[in-house]
Amino acid sequence: MIDIVRASSNDDDDAAFAEGAITLWSNLLALMGTHLMETGTPRQDVLDMLTMLHETNEETIRSARARAIAGRHLMSVYRVLGEA
Repeated sequence: MIDIVRASSNDDDDAAFAEGAITLWSNLLALMGTHLMETGTPRQDVLDMLTMLHETNEETIRSARARAIAGRHLMSVYRVLGEA
């Protein structure tokens, strides 16, 4: 018999890990994008890379929740770099 409390706890742990990884990933993207622009890469090229990454995520991330979280984080990075 499946222990519902343990299964729920594992799902929560997995979700927390995924959200933490996505947050770390988006922070790294922001740093990389900023560095690219500071070293001469045109802003539009950096934004195009982020758009391509978003499209790839939409096609490859299986979890709807993780896909939505990644999309929100990526959009935040896009907005910040677009205004910088």
